[in-house]
Amino acid sequence: MEQPIVKVKNKRGVRVIPGFGLSLGVTMAMLGCVVLIPLASLFLSAGKLGLGEFWAVVTSPHVVFGYVVSLSCALAAALINAVSGMILAWVLVRYDFPGKRLMDGLVELPFALPTAVAGISLTYLYSDQGWIGGLFAKMGIPIAYTRVGITIAMTFVGIPFVVRAVQPVLEKLDRQYEEAATMLGAGRTRIFFKVILPELFPALLAGFGLALARGIGEYGSVVFIAGNIPYKTQIAPLLIMSKLEQYKYGDATAIALVLLLVSFLLMLSINSVQIYMQRFSHGQDAAGDGLSSLRKVTEPHHDEGSPLVKYVLVGAGALFLAVMLVLPLCVVVVNALKDGIDAYMEAVLDEYTVRAFGLTALSTLVAVLVNTVFGMFAAFLLSKFYFRGRQVIATLIDLPFSISPVIAGLVFILTFGNIGWMGDFLKVHGIKIVFAVPGVILATVFVTFPFVFRELFPVMNAQGKDEEEAAALMGAGGFTIFRKITFPHVKWALLYGMVLCAARAMGEFGAVSVISGHLRGKTNTLPLHVEILYNEFQTTAAFAVSSILVILAVVILIVRNLVEWKKKGYGSVRAAR
Repeated sequence: MEQPIVKVKNKRGVRVIPGFGLSLGVTMAMLGCVVLIPLASLFLSAGKLGLGEFWAVVTSPHVVFGYVVSLSCALAAALINAVSGMILAWVLVRYDFPGKRLMDGLVELPFALPTAVAGISLTYLYSDQGWIGGLFAKMGIPIAYTRVGITIAMTFVGIPFVVRAVQPVLEKLDRQYEEAATMLGAGRTRIFFKVILPELFPALLAGFGLALARGIGEYGSVVFIAGNIPYKTQIAPLLIMSKLEQYKYGDATAIALVLLLVSFLLMLSINSVQIYMQRFSHGQDAAGDGLSSLRKVTEPHHDEGSPLVKYVLVGAGALFLAVMLVLPLCVVVVNALKDGIDAYMEAVLDEYTVRAFGLTALSTLVAVLVNTVFGMFAAFLLSKFYFRGRQVIATLIDLPFSISPVIAGLVFILTFGNIGWMGDFLKVHGIKIVFAVPGVILATVFVTFPFVFRELFPVMNAQGKDEEEAAALMGAGGFTIFRKITFPHVKWALLYGMVLCAARAMGEFGAVSVISGHLRGKTNTLPLHVEILYNEFQTTAAFAVSSILVILAVVILIVRNLVEWKKKGYGSVRAAR
């Protein structure tokens, strides 16, 4: 006899599912060690300056100019990404055309491609002798080493945020409202602005905010194309790095604290938008059908509309991706092989390259392992239990998304360096973190901290907790519940998060650049090795080493697409049950 589904109703505040204490303990312990304690060092260091000295630093003309350049270029890049990202999301959802899957995969490229590689390729592409920069130089319009170049670099790193924020919402949008408006005589333009855009606006705003936050703090892709020209192209993260190179830690701390506060306010705003979306979204997904983060496998309803509009939008999207993403990859390949295969092999098999690759692999492996453990505990805690402070914890977890990597490196220097509050203790016990391998690993873990959590949380949250509560009432333990019930629902999301985490860790540049000390053969990762070769004018060797990272990025994108395909297949099986 078939047993009826048990609907568990418990009193408010009573926790049926076991594991709250363990999940909270592990989450807060790891959050504290990786994020909160290092960030607290920034505030402690800033407190030593005094209000007058702090104000003098952050309001000095060159610092204010740096803030203006950072904010203006990031805002311009975020606006470009909002428009282009909306177009890309629209054509990927509403149209069917050759190369659609390739276009969808290319959107993820800025996540996988190291920013240092993007930086040198964009600089070469838009310099006065570059493929694109040369054309504009003939008209007297410089691009590299100007605000235009900085905006292009920030646009590059921000592309995926808008597309991936808008795309799933557009996929799940109820078409009945559009059909009703059409029957009432509304045109396509009116339907878009009056019916579709209001539904997409919260997601569009969230993507815009993430792209803006990423642009403000971006360092790796900007440092090469900016040129660090005072009162012209000197952005705030570059100012922080310059102050650190001059051993002016107080000045660097003051500048970083302002950027940190801006980042926190942006993330708080983004989380508020997400709350708005959850509260006012309609339909099955808003109610929580258990599969909201897995794309529904229904028969796609393509809106071909006007052929002219379709061709224009698809062409615009393809042109944008070609110029922003494909051409920089072509630059890497062409320049890597410019001097022949022998020169290429000599560069990639060089002793320092091999050692840099080993350290990159080690830091990536540790980051993935640590953040996988944290992501599972944190996602379980925030999705299965309701308590005061949930939103605060979620916001704190997201902070590494928007904090400049340069600030991430700085906080570890202020914590574990000779000037840090733990510096004397570490020196007495012979423990070296800053300018050593442990520091490189810690910085990598920090910048990749939210990735696994952010992939797991929406899946667990949409799954609900009825099944776990029923199993708990039947006497199942916490580990058994997670292994038998929770994990099967989230396994593909977990793998997807691990892939993204690995991609980000592999290409980390800014934070590692600050804390590594650039010790060749000891603390240099592949992105740092690329920078050294490029600054030594070993251009061919720099692009040859960059090609290794490009190959790894392509492999990661392929794995990402395979995981996405598996997620869709899993979603179809679950939906059919």
